[in-house]
Amino acid sequence: MAQPVQSPGGTISVHTTERGLPIALRLDPVELKKAPAQLADEIMALCRLSAARAQVERRRELAEKGYSTSVIDPLRLATEDELARAEDEVLGDEDDLPPTWGRSV
Repeated sequence: MAQPVQSPGGTISVHTTERGLPIALRLDPVELKKAPAQLADEIMALCRLSAARAQVERRRELAEKGYSTSVIDPLRLATEDELARAEDEVLGDEDDLPPTWGRSV
């Protein structure tokens, strides 16, 4: 079973089924101060990421067991590219440096 997915700050944690239905949710109290729509968007993005990770893991397992793409593709499991997009949506580009107060010299 896949591990729960956490927000970048670790204040939201979700565990979902392979199809993205949440089965466990943990919220830090600080998250309850956000606008409901913003919190919902963040939870849904984490659910999509959790599902994509589980689906890619399932896709890999099936391929390792020798199933062909003609069997795997109709299952409509997430691809590596879809997983990368979901990770970018939630985690952002980890190569980006955080903004600083310093000025360039």
